[in-house]
Amino acid sequence: MLNAGVTFINILSDRSQEAIYSIFGALWFTDPDQWMPLVRARLSPGGKLVFSYAPAVPGTAGVQGMYGAGFTGQQLWIYRWTYEPEVWARMLTGAGFGEVNARVEPAPNPENVGTLIVQARA
Repeated sequence: MLNAGVTFINILSDRSQEAIYSIFGALWFTDPDQWMPLVRARLSPGGKLVFSYAPAVPGTAGVQGMYGAGFTGQQLWIYRWTYEPEVWARMLTGAGFGEVNARVEPAPNPENVGTLIVQARA
């Protein structure tokens, strides 16, 4: 079910990757219980995983639903998984990743939303 274009085409092959990344992409919209073992298995030893997206809304965690077309048009449900940086670090470490660095990079204007950036090594 992973679908992030070029980044994940090879994840279903036997070929290992030196780096796998997702920028506001598939990892946000895929259950981590599904993608973590697949990504970990395809990274070369010392290979790097990097992903980013909007940080979790305070007080929320896990799967969250949203309407794909806003509040107009056909019903289209989209789910995304969002966690605080320390939870991502714990989950990735538990899935066999090392050197995990998860943080929220503040926006240049402190009134705006920052970006969650997560990095980990195989």
